[in-house]
Amino acid sequence: MKKPQEQIEKYLSGKTEKDENFPVSSFLIAKRFKKHIKSLYIFARNADDIADNTSLEPSKKRIFLLKFDEIIKSKTKTDYVFLNNLIDTLNETQISTQYPRNLLKAFLQDANKKRYNSWDQLIHYCNNSASPVGRFVVNLHMEQEKNSSALMKKIYLGCDDLCNSLQILNHIQDCKKDFLKLDRVYIPGIYFKEENLNISEMLEEKNRDKILRILSKCLFKVENLLDDSRQNIKLIKDNGLRKETFVIFNIAKKLTELLKKEDPIKKKVKLSRIDLIFCFFKGIIGRL
Repeated sequence: MKKPQEQIEKYLSGKTEKDENFPVSSFLIAKRFKKHIKSLYIFARNADDIADNTSLEPSKKRIFLLKFDEIIKSKTKTDYVFLNNLIDTLNETQISTQYPRNLLKAFLQDANKKRYNSWDQLIHYCNNSASPVGRFVVNLHMEQEKNSSALMKKIYLGCDDLCNSLQILNHIQDCKKDFLKLDRVYIPGIYFKEENLNISEMLEEKNRDKILRILSKCLFKVENLLDDSRQNIKLIKDNGLRKETFVIFNIAKKLTELLKKEDPIKKKVKLSRIDLIFCFFKGIIGRL
């Protein structure tokens, strides 16, 4: 009988943090935190691969993901190496298991849900799929410090808005791929109704103007999230995390600008190397 890790290997993409559109624990993050951020990332990457695998039935995806949740909740060591590493991180840092478990809620939702009717529904999804990552990293850096609950609440909210912005920008970047490969559309259905457009027709050339208006509504909302995030992330005290967060904020802003000018259905919209360097420079010197 195959061991558990051998059973799931064929469902994993093998992607790493280098494949992401934003930095995952760059040189700005203290070395002692990197392994913990990586353990959460690899767990999330593998669970996401399960949720998005087209060769797995939704029921099978749920079996895998619910098993992961059970393992994390009990902190039981198994043959899943990536889960063992995550459990080691949770034990060493004493950070709540709720963060990875919330991520699993989003992946379980991905296993079945194909459409989102409203912006609020999308944000609710992002509060599980994106916000826990930001909160995990904040706790990693600030858990040992004595901070007021009011300050931490503002920092959490700022990171929530930033992480959710990145998640939605990624949905917009990948809207064509998600539709064709997974029949999944994160863009709120209400925006399609306002344009009198059926979601099934979103890739047709005759509908380009309508789609661009729909995406523009999403990007306007993303800009509002980033505006809300700006003041709160300035409250982060740890110098490395503060700079890293500023870099990510500038990447989100630049990507929003590009997506307002380009059609992600016609071409892959992403930052150039020069764009990334400029975003890093701005973040390091503290500009937002």
